[in-house]
Amino acid sequence: MWRNALRYYMIENFKHRGLKRLYDKGDRSGLRTDIAEKAELYLSILDTAETVQELDILGFRFHRLTGNLRGFYSVTVSRNHRIIFRFKDGKAFDVDLLDYH
Repeated sequence: MWRNALRYYMIENFKHRGLKRLYDKGDRSGLRTDIAEKAELYLSILDTAETVQELDILGFRFHRLTGNLRGFYSVTVSRNHRIIFRFKDGKAFDVDLLDYH
């Protein structure tokens, strides 16, 4: 994604290298082709959100996680793949891509 130097960004860091490359350079090569477009769309939403309520977008199945991922939120990008992240004070941290199966 093209990033304007004057803009304030909400994503602080990534755990998944493919998502980071997509975010920084628009390079989809680190992701499966069937999830890259939806992942790019959600990263742009995540990058502009100032509140967690803004992230509850129809079709993404946004929800808070429990158990060993307590403190994280999740959205669905494909049948098996989820983008997970922590969100605090208007910023996203530890953005990762998980295969649930």
